[in-house]
Amino acid sequence: MNILLISEKVSSLNLPADGETGSHITRVLNAQEGDSIDIGVRNGPKGKATLLSLNKQNLKLSIKWDDDHPTDLFPISLLVGLSRPQTCRKILEQASALGVSNMHFFVSDKSEPSYRDSRLWKTKEWEEKIQKGVEQAFSTFIPECKIWSNLDECLASQSGSSFRIALDNYESSGTFPCSPQRDKIDHYTIAVGAERGWSDNERQRLRNSGFLLLSLGPRVLRQETAVVVALGQVLGRFWKS
Repeated sequence: MNILLISEKVSSLNLPADGETGSHITRVLNAQEGDSIDIGVRNGPKGKATLLSLNKQNLKLSIKWDDDHPTDLFPISLLVGLSRPQTCRKILEQASALGVSNMHFFVSDKSEPSYRDSRLWKTKEWEEKIQKGVEQAFSTFIPECKIWSNLDECLASQSGSSFRIALDNYESSGTFPCSPQRDKIDHYTIAVGAERGWSDNERQRLRNSGFLLLSLGPRVLRQETAVVVALGQVLGRFWKS
């Protein structure tokens, strides 16, 4: 945790000493009275929290806020075929840390439907994974995340102009990235199949929706690795020197 995110802008904060956040401040950051830690409001400003007092029961923090700042999320939409919960957990955290604007998970033809009923999606755990990724990146802006019953629902949710890429090892027309006018692209949509890849019907639906099927080279990558590699290829276009 490189920044502590809270839900609203307050001037002071009391935390239980034995809670996850309180324990992190005292045991991991080893903060003492008078020390400051970075804090932020979800989708809001950053600031500094000074540890005023601590005991076995609670920690008391005083907060000074910075001015508001614009979003630092990148114009990238990520579409992901639903896979094992442990794989999706990695994608949620890593894609959030890298700064995608939104993520859309869907039950693909080759997904195990029961994955949607896992604790990851039935509880708030998916939100916690996203927040951990954002805190790791020292950001405050939370990517949007939705889950869909199938690829068609997911594709129907995508609107506006975007350079659309679907990663595929078998019927790709080239190696990603592949765009002769790359500097003029304002938004990317990247689709990654489930761990077993795309079905033939899904490939056709993707093509019909304007997706270009591209590979990440000759080696077969884990789904979470493919996501990070593909996002890295695109994010270099937006990073400023």
